[in-house]
Amino acid sequence: MNWRPTWVLLTAVAVVFAFIVLVERPIRMERLRQASRSVLPGLDPATVTNIEIQPWGKPSIHAERVRLGTNIWRLTDPIRYPARGGEIEALLDSLANLEWKDRISDQELRDRPDAQQQYGFVQPQFSILLQTAGQDRRLEIGDLSPLGDEVFLNLVGSTAICLTSADVLKLIPQNKDQWRDLSLLDLAKIPFDELTVRAAARDKLLDLRRDPTNRLWYMNRPWPARADSAVVNALLDQLQRSQVKGFVSDDPQADLEPFGLQSSPQTPGLTMVFSNGANLAAVLEIGGAPTNHPGLAYARRQDLSNVVLVADEPFRAWQADYTNFLDQHLISLSPGWIESMEAHGVDDFSVRKKTNGQWEVQGRENFPADSELMKDWLAGLEDIPTAIEKTVVADLSPYGLSKPALRYSIKFGSQAGSHAAAHLEFGTNQNGQVFERRTDEDFVNTIGLGEFDRLPYASWQLRDRRIWSFDTSNVLSITIHQLGGTRKFLRDPDGNWTFAPGYHGPPFINAPELEEAVHRIGKLTAVYWDGHGDSHLEQFGFAKVDHSLEFEVKRPNGTETLRIEFGVPSPYTHPYASVVENGQRLIFEFPADLYENFVEHDLMIPAALRYHP
Repeated sequence: MNWRPTWVLLTAVAVVFAFIVLVERPIRMERLRQASRSVLPGLDPATVTNIEIQPWGKPSIHAERVRLGTNIWRLTDPIRYPARGGEIEALLDSLANLEWKDRISDQELRDRPDAQQQYGFVQPQFSILLQTAGQDRRLEIGDLSPLGDEVFLNLVGSTAICLTSADVLKLIPQNKDQWRDLSLLDLAKIPFDELTVRAAARDKLLDLRRDPTNRLWYMNRPWPARADSAVVNALLDQLQRSQVKGFVSDDPQADLEPFGLQSSPQTPGLTMVFSNGANLAAVLEIGGAPTNHPGLAYARRQDLSNVVLVADEPFRAWQADYTNFLDQHLISLSPGWIESMEAHGVDDFSVRKKTNGQWEVQGRENFPADSELMKDWLAGLEDIPTAIEKTVVADLSPYGLSKPALRYSIKFGSQAGSHAAAHLEFGTNQNGQVFERRTDEDFVNTIGLGEFDRLPYASWQLRDRRIWSFDTSNVLSITIHQLGGTRKFLRDPDGNWTFAPGYHGPPFINAPELEEAVHRIGKLTAVYWDGHGDSHLEQFGFAKVDHSLEFEVKRPNGTETLRIEFGVPSPYTHPYASVVENGQRLIFEFPADLYENFVEHDLMIPAALRYHP
């Protein structure tokens, strides 16, 4: 047997295998590695816990991630300070996506013994250290390319040099201030429920506390009172958005008097203390203004100790009079939280919210409350403005509040927390202003007489405003009485309108308009209730106007006559009107548009016919 061909084949296979392992495979791997073009392959920005920037010849800048899974960073060197996490994350993302445009291989560099000097790595512009849980990487940034649009990079541990876009340099800080958080005070990260404000322009402290249940602000000092939560929250929002305009001093031992940060008669200042129960959360001090920067003020947080410049506008309101922080409305809590109210006025009654959200009036008689009138009452409690008449009152009698003309006791649901009740009292009217007070506050307010008139003082003011309801087809006759004259319309068997026998006026009846007028009056709803009973009718002008309508209406059990009288216009231009229901006279405001467009056109007697039918 001839073994020579076999050995030749085996030798050829061995040569091919050696070529694959020693030559072809490294070339292929190098090509694959070059195909990715990533400068920092496998870098995951979310795993970086520390980053250090070393500018050549300057102090290093070191930042650490406060907690994995967040973008919250803190500078630790050369100063401990909150960092701008967004800026650091932007650099990390840029480095993770950084690709080289050209690459100088190890072989090429061996032919250039001065490569480190030539490409700027003897004194690199920056050295960047990235630390993760399992690996540290250091990237050195050398010189710019001749055209200045590219820069040379070297990943320490690799002798290859890369050329990449110089845009990455825009994200690398030159000094510590470029990564310092510019937020003056991040209230979202500060747990606090009490704010004490000391202003040199005021002689007393302003102390505000936020209720943990209803989240509203209340004033503890200088008086126990409700604070205007909308005002306080708006000012806090301004403070949240305040940005540092410049860093002045990082020396914790610096003399603060030149900055107006030590209270004295000559240097007005502002101190804001944020607390959470007995724990101090933050202290912010606002001092004087630099002479060369109008609109700015020196500021200092005690936990950071450094002095910065901020815009002074967001802090002016905190130095205003205490009354600017008071809630000058009848109630502060949402009307939607009210469960019941008791009223003591012309009569005593209460209203209670039922499980279906409707309100029921309980008093001499019980009846469902008109939903729109209740809505207006509740809205008035929230939006009627008050003005402080006197802050501390020892004698209430000059204001009519020792025996109030009207009192409300309001009970709120569990959302109100410890402020589940409010007691309002209304006194005398003086020059168009009605005195008002809350029994849990020391001062007397005023509200406008027109606003006071929006508040119900009798149960009948809340009854359903629907006067009656009937279909036009069931109206058998209409009788008009006006200033001694009478006119009557009848519906004939065919359903058409005719004049009653004995009428001698013009024969024409505008039947479509008359039909529309009757249809609208058949669904009559009062604009507002104005009176109850037969007393003081003269003020409504019924006798003067002497105009009434009678509708004979077919009902299932016979016929019913419905009568309405008209008076003079109210101050709101709606004519007064009156009906009798269950033996009680009700006085209300008739819709002005219905009166002007239909009653005046079709349900009045022309002057020429009033006395000459």
